[in-house]
Amino acid sequence: MERWDRERLKRTWVTRWAFGLAFLVLLVPTVSQATNGLNLIGSGGISSALAGADTAVATDFSAMNTNPAGLTQIPGTHTGFSLSMLKAELRLRNSTNDKDGENQPVVIPNTGIVHRLSGMPITVGIGFFTVGGTTSDFRDLQVAHFGPGGVFGGTVDKQGTQLRSYKLTPSIAYQVTDALSIGASLAVSYADVSLAIIPNTPGAQGQAFGFETTGKCNRANGLALPNASCGYSVGFTPKFGAMYKINDMVTAGIAYTMPTPSTFDHGQLTKNYLGIGTSTFDFKAFGFKWAQDVAVGVAVRPTSRLLIATKFQWINWDKALNNVVVEATNGSNPLVRTDTFVLNYQWKDQYVAALGISYDVTDSFTVRGGYNYGNNPVPKTTLDPINANIVEQHIVGAFQYRATQAFAFEMWTTYAIQKSETYNSTLFGPNTRLDVGGYDVGITLTYRN
Repeated sequence: MERWDRERLKRTWVTRWAFGLAFLVLLVPTVSQATNGLNLIGSGGISSALAGADTAVATDFSAMNTNPAGLTQIPGTHTGFSLSMLKAELRLRNSTNDKDGENQPVVIPNTGIVHRLSGMPITVGIGFFTVGGTTSDFRDLQVAHFGPGGVFGGTVDKQGTQLRSYKLTPSIAYQVTDALSIGASLAVSYADVSLAIIPNTPGAQGQAFGFETTGKCNRANGLALPNASCGYSVGFTPKFGAMYKINDMVTAGIAYTMPTPSTFDHGQLTKNYLGIGTSTFDFKAFGFKWAQDVAVGVAVRPTSRLLIATKFQWINWDKALNNVVVEATNGSNPLVRTDTFVLNYQWKDQYVAALGISYDVTDSFTVRGGYNYGNNPVPKTTLDPINANIVEQHIVGAFQYRATQAFAFEMWTTYAIQKSETYNSTLFGPNTRLDVGGYDVGITLTYRN
């Protein structure tokens, strides 16, 4: 009877834990855009549950997108799928505006399958991952400002962007010794963009406002296929990694992602010209890269039930996101057949530190949590509602339930401390303020045999 009471007490305690964490997951979504710059802090699965601190941890398919060397730690055949929802919360304030962003939630899918080759020290896999992006949507903005090259303003206008990036990751890992593994993901990446910068406000040739892309690449909650006039880019994004088991308690990992030059082509935009009217162009945007990064991590298991993981990462935005040149050709208005202008970003390098903790409460129930910090890479001199990836701090809570030895369910939520910046805007005047937040809530299903 006493043993039965202890088991019942344990089940009751686990149930309360699960209910409390599930309630937190549903309640917390109010404050953060869950990215380090443009990069999502996690790739679904344990990656997101540990706030991205998984460079030296590999228990599921997300290793293909964080450190492919860790695939050798996954026995047999493993498959997984995660789905999360991110909604950015933005607010713009200045002398004439106090507006909340109207952007819709973005759905983020990640999936993959991993297989250890029988009798060989080789593991292969293929996955589909959401790399990251940005989203904003401000409407009914009052624009009234004197700018370089002339006077513009007196309009009710809008400003917004949606950038998304995905990659397909054929991956391979090799168990060099019992302690050392190496791996590579030879990914093909895809990115597209929709952009509007006060398109109702006329300007002159060479000015980087008064235009809107005509292709709605990533509406429908981020899942729509691009249409014929959408600007997109396809690239090659290899990632290489190594993982070394120092002893039974400590594992170290390192991963390097190469930069991906991205030229957005095949798109169209319409620009508004003072005294002339509008002209619709074919456009090409170049000078943008998805940044290279280096991540190192250490994972420690003080006991069989407790995991403590860390990650330190350098993201080279300084060489990736400076000046993006937009070349517009084949204009529909005979008075303006071509135009060229520059979108000025001048991002700084970002340094990320993440800490994740995982604890097996029982053989079937695990709680996880994490903290992720990355300095703001966006300088005040170029800050703008379309360039507002300034959130620095993220906190994650998660739990996993293993229904059987083969099947597991995980749920997580990401909360961040809201970030605010006051700056002098070329378009909106001095003392413009941006508040950036949002949320990320997701689930992961995994199966192994």
